[in-house]
Amino acid sequence: MTAGTQPNVPRRTRSPLAAEEPISWAQRLDALKNIPPLLRMVWDTRPPFAAAVLVLRLLRALVPLAVLWVGKLIIDAVVAAIAAHAAGQPVAWPQLWTLVVLELAIAVFGEAVARGSTLVESLLGDLFSNRVSVQLMQHASTLDLR
Repeated sequence: MTAGTQPNVPRRTRSPLAAEEPISWAQRLDALKNIPPLLRMVWDTRPPFAAAVLVLRLLRALVPLAVLWVGKLIIDAVVAAIAAHAAGQPVAWPQLWTLVVLELAIAVFGEAVARGSTLVESLLGDLFSNRVSVQLMQHASTLDLR
């Protein structure tokens, strides 16, 4: 074989399962009706894990807001400290350091929530996968061999 040539590899043929036409928006919207039964199956797999996923996701969504809010308070405290220093008044360093520690605590909390969320989602995903596999095998065992 010379450089630049390829061995005789059969050309790929179009899969018989491949869609001939693109999926329409009506078909996509119609597929959304499957979401409630899917969510019900996930919930029924392990309700405490499903509830934990919801709570942890909510907490993960609130962490950036808390970081921004405390960041704003830190900036306000720095501006107030600069103004107090310029006016010859005492600067409230303890308040500023309290806000910095609070910002750090929120960041650590956010990381812990993210890791916990990942763990619970992974466990729930594995349990759900096992449940669906068992249901599939149970259904397959009821089918006629022919």
